[in-house]
Amino acid sequence: MEYSKFYTPKEIAEVLINELTIPEPDKVIDICCGSCNLLFAAKKRWTNAELYGTDVSVQSATKDVKFDKIDGRKFAIEHAHEYSLVLANPPFDYVERKKQIPNLFVDEFKGIVTSRLEIEMLIANLRLLKPDGVLLVILPSSFVEAQTYKKVRKIIANHYCIESIIKLDENTFGNSKIHTYALIIRNVIRNEYNSKIGKSIGNNIIYNSIINSYKLKEGDWNNYDLNKNKITINLKRGNISSSYFSKQGQPILHTAKNSDNWLPSKRYISNELVPSVWAESGDIIVSRIGKSAGQWCIYDGEKMPISDCLYCIKSPNSIMLEKIKGKRYNLELKGVATRYITISDFCYWINSILD
Repeated sequence: MEYSKFYTPKEIAEVLINELTIPEPDKVIDICCGSCNLLFAAKKRWTNAELYGTDVSVQSATKDVKFDKIDGRKFAIEHAHEYSLVLANPPFDYVERKKQIPNLFVDEFKGIVTSRLEIEMLIANLRLLKPDGVLLVILPSSFVEAQTYKKVRKIIANHYCIESIIKLDENTFGNSKIHTYALIIRNVIRNEYNSKIGKSIGNNIIYNSIINSYKLKEGDWNNYDLNKNKITINLKRGNISSSYFSKQGQPILHTAKNSDNWLPSKRYISNELVPSVWAESGDIIVSRIGKSAGQWCIYDGEKMPISDCLYCIKSPNSIMLEKIKGKRYNLELKGVATRYITISDFCYWINSILD
């Protein structure tokens, strides 16, 4: 499956454009315009706006769009601070090499190093904004929820205003079941404000909570009710990558295929490696990544280290074990090509059951 080729459906493009609370823009741009559906939705609402689009391949649906065949990242460097409205559903993919376009990583973004194209495109789109300009961008759910992108989230929230965070329905891009968010970001710095948190349901956006600017500036953008985490769970991740596996040596527990009675697999690593987390009989072992992400078991075996594809809850109490017995992890998995869960995800799930 090619995850970089999912164009924004016309219906959701119009729904998102109608969520923008801005004056009529003079110029609207999409630097990875693809089908141009976001641009056409903007034209439907603001008939006098001039449409601009770029893409690395020639697009057929460019009527009424001033189109330029160019890498949008390079275009953004050449046309910084020119647009009052920027639209984006960038490709979700890896870059050929990190900081391929060094001039993109300047000012507040100079300390960022990323291997993801959608993050580079996000930075490029933000550079296009005029003062008080607005960006509407669609990104994988991992950008909002994963610890990996916390540094980038903090930088953006401290230099821009995050007006809305909208979780899109998993059917937005058809049967691919890609989990995504739409973000509305304004090019203005505000000391205190609230961001609206919503979810798309059919052709409607339902807002159900807010996040204050303090939490946003700390990089915490998801809408889990963390107050539900009423107990402390000693959950740890292993530190040994599968790249260190060998044919023989000391045994190590590793993730395994999805199964109704999931159990970790056994692999081997060099005796010279020093694991940081060991599972003991009675601990809970959780698969954190891949098709089996979220599956868990109560370990019954000899003391053994775990790989970085597993979490381990040390010495769970009897109440916890009794409450979750027979239950399956049922929260949405994060990620695009590779699904995963975080420590916070699993702790939140356990606490929701203990409540």
